[in-house]
Order: sequence, then C-alpha cells, then structure tokens
Amino acid sequence: MPDASGSRVVIAGGSGFLGRAIASELRLAGYAPVILGRSSKSDLVWDAKSLGPWAAGLEGATGLINLVGESISLPWTPENRKKILDSRVESTSILAQALAQLQQPPKVWLNASGVGVYGNRGDAVLTEEDAPGTGFLVDVVRAWEAAMFSAPLPHIRRSAMRLGVVIGKDGGAFPTLAKLTRSFLGGAQGDGQQWFAWVEVSDAARMFVHALREPLEGPINAVSPNPVRNEEFMEELRAAVGRPWSPPAPKFGLKLASLFGAPDPELVLDSVRAMPEKLNRSGFVPKFSEIRGAIRAHV
Repeated sequence: MPDASGSRVVIAGGSGFLGRAIASELRLAGYAPVILGRSSKSDLVWDAKSLGPWAAGLEGATGLINLVGESISLPWTPENRKKILDSRVESTSILAQALAQLQQPPKVWLNASGVGVYGNRGDAVLTEEDAPGTGFLVDVVRAWEAAMFSAPLPHIRRSAMRLGVVIGKDGGAFPTLAKLTRSFLGGAQGDGQQWFAWVEVSDAARMFVHALREPLEGPINAVSPNPVRNEEFMEELRAAVGRPWSPPAPKFGLKLASLFGAPDPELVLDSVRAMPEKLNRSGFVPKFSEIRGAIRAHV
C-alpha cells in the first residue's frame, strides 16, 4: 500500500455531505485534501463547466475525486432532468480536458457514480460485470461514466464509484426519511419487496480511500455487502426512532406526490440488489455491514 506522506488529493465537490467525509478520511490516511468548488472559500475555485486557473492545482496531485452533480431527488421535470445530466457530464468532461493538458497529472481519478445504472432488476444479484438496465437514471449514469472512461488519458487509473443510498445524518436522503418516520410516515414504499443498495457514509469515504490506494479500475459498486428489502429498511428505521408499524405508501400515492415536488417514485420503487464484488476481492472490510448498525449510528 503506497505511503500517502501528505500527498495532495483534489476533491471536486468536496464541500458537500460525502465530500466532507472523504476529506476527513483522507486526512486520517495521511493525505492532504484540496477542495475544488464554486465557493470562494474553496482551495480552488471553478464553475464546473470551463477551464481556468484552477486546472493548475491538479498538477502533481496524487489523486482526483469528482463528486459533482445536481441532486437526483429534484422533481424530474424536463428542465431538472437536463440539470441532473449536464451537471455530471459537463464537470467530468472539463476535468478530462484539464488532465490532458498537465505535465504531471494525478495517478488516479475516482468519479462518483450510482448503482442506478443497473435499473429495476428485481431479485437479480448485480455485480460490476452486469450490463446496464433501462431508464432515465441508467442513461444519466452511462453518460456520466462515459465522460470519464472515454477520455484519452492512458496513464491515469480510473474508477467509477457506483454508490448506493448513503446513510448519514448530515446529508443525502436519510435525514428526510428519518424525519418522515418520526412523523409516523415510516411505512414501506410500494410493496416493500424491492431491494435497497446502501452504504454508511464513513464506509463510503473509506471505499474512496481504498480505491485510491489499491490497483482497482473500472466500475466499483460502493455499497454494503448486505442489501436489504425496502420493508426491512423501513422496519429498522421505525425501530431506531421508536415508532410503531406504519401503513405502506402505495405506488399511486408516490406518483401523485411526485407531481407536487416529491422525488420521482423510481428512486424508491426500483429494485437494485448490487453487491461490492471488487471491493470484497480487494480485501475491503466495512465497519457497517448490517443495516441496523448503520441506521442506529445516525438517528
């Protein structure tokens, strides 16, 4: 395992929920995280669309991590679908252009991605070898990953970190789910039989550091080795916050809610039983392999 020795790792979108966790984990591992963001408080400032002085900050860095992307929980109007897609593809494409101009580019590039690439696959056990499914999220992830993997950067090791739902109290979907459950709205979504691929936030951060240090390439399912059905997840969440059984949210109700600004029902009704085969083979051991412990650590 290479010695970090204060090596710089640039994190695009590093001021967000997951970015902060990754930066913390990098420091623990001896790296020096450098935040590339839109805020003037960032170490490097960019607009995520065009080249600029920020690109020089990548020169000589050990690694690059890109987490940029509009939230997929936005209502899927035509305008928001474009935002969700463009924010990912544009930021990844401009990073590829910047890397191509460097004399000493980072050795490793890790791009955020999502297990949504597999689509709605029922009970099928899915590894990195499985083909993409169909649907809007599938199209987004395929274009996102292609923007990185198609770039002619032969000397940079690249991985797409296909994240499941990240469990943490400081961001993402989990705080909203916990709040609804405390308000006695913690029933399963649909029939509750759909598989739910998840990862605890500190484990997600450790997965990025692991992929930075280990010789892994291509897609990586950044998820717990124990996905659960939706009904089990919601049962554990209700137990953690001390709430009784709640009636399920029917599909038609979720679809109706999406017309008034709620996330698209596809996000909670699609079944994705993704497994972290590459991480398992490379020796990664999660701190939170069971959903009960992950939930109770963040409620």
